[in-house]
Amino acid sequence: MNIRNVSLRYNEVKCNKVKWGRNLSEVWYSSDDKIVNDKGLNIRDVQHKINSGEIRIGTECYDKEKFNDLRHLFTKLIDELCFSKYGDDLNIEKKLYISTNILLKGMHEHILKDLQSSIHVAREHIKKYFKKPSTYNQQQLDLIAGLDIIINLNNEGNLIFNSKKINQFLSMTKFDLDILQNGEYSSYDSNFLIKNNELILMNHSDNLSKIEEDIQKHLHSALHRFPLKYYREANAFAVMFQNNAMLILEENLHYNFYDRYVEQMEKSDDNVKINIQPVDDLLSDMISILDHTIDYNVHTFFVKLNKVLNGDLKSFIGFFLYLFGIEKMRNSELLKSIEYENDNINDNQMLSNAYESLVIEKNDIDISELKFNIFIKDKFHFNVNNKHIRSLEKKIYDAFQSKHLMDAFNLIAYQILIKRIVKDYISFVNLLKRNSYRYQPFFKKVIDLFGVRKDEHILIIPRKKYDKLVKEYIKIKENSNFHFNILGGNQSLTTTVTRIKRELNKMKILNKLLLALNEEMDKLKDTSLLTQGEKERNKKSIIFYSHVIKEFKEEWFY
Repeated sequence: MNIRNVSLRYNEVKCNKVKWGRNLSEVWYSSDDKIVNDKGLNIRDVQHKINSGEIRIGTECYDKEKFNDLRHLFTKLIDELCFSKYGDDLNIEKKLYISTNILLKGMHEHILKDLQSSIHVAREHIKKYFKKPSTYNQQQLDLIAGLDIIINLNNEGNLIFNSKKINQFLSMTKFDLDILQNGEYSSYDSNFLIKNNELILMNHSDNLSKIEEDIQKHLHSALHRFPLKYYREANAFAVMFQNNAMLILEENLHYNFYDRYVEQMEKSDDNVKINIQPVDDLLSDMISILDHTIDYNVHTFFVKLNKVLNGDLKSFIGFFLYLFGIEKMRNSELLKSIEYENDNINDNQMLSNAYESLVIEKNDIDISELKFNIFIKDKFHFNVNNKHIRSLEKKIYDAFQSKHLMDAFNLIAYQILIKRIVKDYISFVNLLKRNSYRYQPFFKKVIDLFGVRKDEHILIIPRKKYDKLVKEYIKIKENSNFHFNILGGNQSLTTTVTRIKRELNKMKILNKLLLALNEEMDKLKDTSLLTQGEKERNKKSIIFYSHVIKEFKEEWFY
């Protein structure tokens, strides 16, 4: 990492924030009389016209009654600007995780090949210089080096066998102490193999370290993208009730729409039967809960904003300006952090993908902001780039700590997104109803009256038709799996990284075994300075090390 680049990046980001603050400060706080629209009305007058009904908003409350209410419009606009294509947003993130996982799996396969090659060369090295152990020694080796032995490195990087050092591990073992060799042992050959392994190990370790750093620094940031970041960053305790309610709802939906379908498939039924009443009730209850909680939280949010801005219209416009401002700043910082630290982004596939997702996010933020600007222009005739209306953003920026304000907004956004998902499930239920026999002509005529089904809550859908319809349900379910990067994707990445580290650890252990064998073979050349006990331990170690290197079983490592 280039320290100078990091320093430059830090200074530039800091200067940008200061410049942003100064630009807003130059405007300072404009009075209502100065915030004037294209028709010459100030913002206070426009608010009055909204309240009196002269300016029609026509938003729909949860009880289906029409309101000229900016707070309901606020909810509707968040839904449209942020979550109208939440499935596409989620797929971008999933692709980023999948591509990273493919990269890690490719690295894992490469390491496995190098490890197997190193093990093969090490085994050939042992076969070249050592004969097969005696029958007695082989029996002893099979006893102490069976499936229950675990070979690892301790915190100091020393070899341990079942958590014991070599001398302690072999203390109770008796060997024939004749070292059966094919010729004079060559430490040179062994050292050449060790150095080659160290180069391979160093290369793979450096690559893994860089990938882990990029995952931590850039991938996770790229996955906290506009707009799904609001869902993920909602306070877990605050949304616990809604989260549990959604879990119950989705379990019931899955049972009715999928598990029952699979059961009926196994029975080879021609039709799929669904009791839609409990599903309708659950969905209706969930919508009712969400409508009331959203209404309450938006009201609380506007009370908070009104303490500073003193008016719903000013709060409405000011907050969206603030929101797009901080999101553009965050996105810009992330893009620059990747650009500054990497001369050629395309050389790093993971960073290239993360960068691309952030560029897409930048475009999404810009489009949402443009839609908002056009809406404000068309509905209220304000130019949001006017310095006086921008002072509303400045007031929010100065009055609130970003975390406190965004925590409140995240809660609202979470509930709005959940409501959109529930409405998607309702649309699926309506699709089932339209395709069921219940809604087909029923021409049993009795005295000029059509017959009425007694089982009106039971949907009967032809099996072949339902085979296609169920895919729509699966799509909604997949599109609502916003925590895939915690529950699924992230676990997959972690598992692959763990496997890579396990293979690298085996390569380290192989090298340590070769080094240890070299040391013991060097001692064997001149045992004049060794005690009788040291001579015995020396030969026992050689017999054991040569056996372990030659066998090097997968079961010995964890």
